[in-house]
Amino acid sequence: MELGEKSSRTLPITSYLNQKIVFDLLAVIEDGFSQVKNLNASNEKNKSKESTAGGEIGLSNAFSLLGIGTKLKASLGSESNDSDIKTTSEERVHTPTSLFSKILTYLENEELIHQIKKPTDLEHLAPGEFVQFNCLLQQNPLVSLLDSIEQFGVLAIRMEGNKGKKGKDSNSEMLKQIKAIKNSLTQNEFVDLICTIDESEKLKAVLPVYLNYLFNRNMNEIIDGNFTVVGKVVKVVNDEENNINLFRNTGFKLFKQEALKNMFASFEKDIDKELDIPEITSEINKPSLLVLPISIFT
Repeated sequence: MELGEKSSRTLPITSYLNQKIVFDLLAVIEDGFSQVKNLNASNEKNKSKESTAGGEIGLSNAFSLLGIGTKLKASLGSESNDSDIKTTSEERVHTPTSLFSKILTYLENEELIHQIKKPTDLEHLAPGEFVQFNCLLQQNPLVSLLDSIEQFGVLAIRMEGNKGKKGKDSNSEMLKQIKAIKNSLTQNEFVDLICTIDESEKLKAVLPVYLNYLFNRNMNEIIDGNFTVVGKVVKVVNDEENNINLFRNTGFKLFKQEALKNMFASFEKDIDKELDIPEITSEINKPSLLVLPISIFT
């Protein structure tokens, strides 16, 4: 492509990328991975040597370079010059983000991805389909609140120092309880993000994200920001009888949602009115989606 030409290819900057899903999809599309082959030729000796370099798919670092060969890339290029008998070769390496970009292009070309912008886009949507939407990202409000209270509690204990041992012990005990509740909400190293797709029509999506696939395991950079999400639908909520339980994977799942509402209402009542706290809710009602995210990017 010449400089200045318009390209339809997506160039994402990923803040969240589930590279396990990326590798799985790529293997399905390409019928498995191929090995990287390095071919060196010399006209002077009229011989050729071929060596194979195996690649590893590293899951420890979601943003590492990958020395793997696939049909989606030109793995190696070689050229020779008869005058000085020199051989050069190059190997192209992919990152998980570059592989995701190619998968996204494939999904778009095959018309396998649905653009979600308004509630009517949910009418013919089914679980298992790929979706893409732009949204404002927010953390589970209860987790966000507990994070803030925990930080205030740590600060209060440090400021007390050696004074007021009884009060310090009381704060320490409360801090332990808060940490225990928060840990139950973030067990298995994942947490729900709430996406507002269309604020005027209250269209939302819930994204269970794994902390290991966040850039530097840091969620702060995506909270309250507008991002593009690509993922696969797990559940469509388009009627009054269904909802998405924000505590479905925690110890709170045993509580009826009415009991949770009463507990949170009592909790909010006792909090200092000077604090600007988010509304605590245990469910997301229609119209909404539960989506397993592949990538969150700009």
